[in-house]
Amino acid sequence: MATTTALITISSADLLSDELALTSIATLTKAGTATGIEQTTGLARKAVTATSKGASGEVTLYTADDFAACAYLYIKNTNTTAGNFIFVYDDTTSGDPVWLKLDQGDWAFMPLIADKTLKAYATTNPTTIEFMVLGTDQ
Repeated sequence: MATTTALITISSADLLSDELALTSIATLTKAGTATGIEQTTGLARKAVTATSKGASGEVTLYTADDFAACAYLYIKNTNTTAGNFIFVYDDTTSGDPVWLKLDQGDWAFMPLIADKTLKAYATTNPTTIEFMVLGTDQ
């Protein structure tokens, strides 16, 4: 069985009146080979050249129903200039609502809604993103 662990820690000594110390762990498992190749899209880095929704050069991050069970998206804007944003939007819903806006160096790890196709565009051509979908199909 392949196992992947995602861990996030949020801490601050001076943000709140008390010290902030949060830790959350997500353990993703899948029956199958030890490498778990079939449970992920693999880690990819791609240049996003589209600067608007639906334009040539956008990057498809997840296609609706690629996985039957819950899947998770890891995405990072690798750009080093503040204000060079990556926008992730839902291409299957009317109006193409934006789900994420990532500035330089920002990243996200989130569970996906299986029947939605997610695509990315950027404010600057090109902006490189790093992403991977982790599935939990059994």
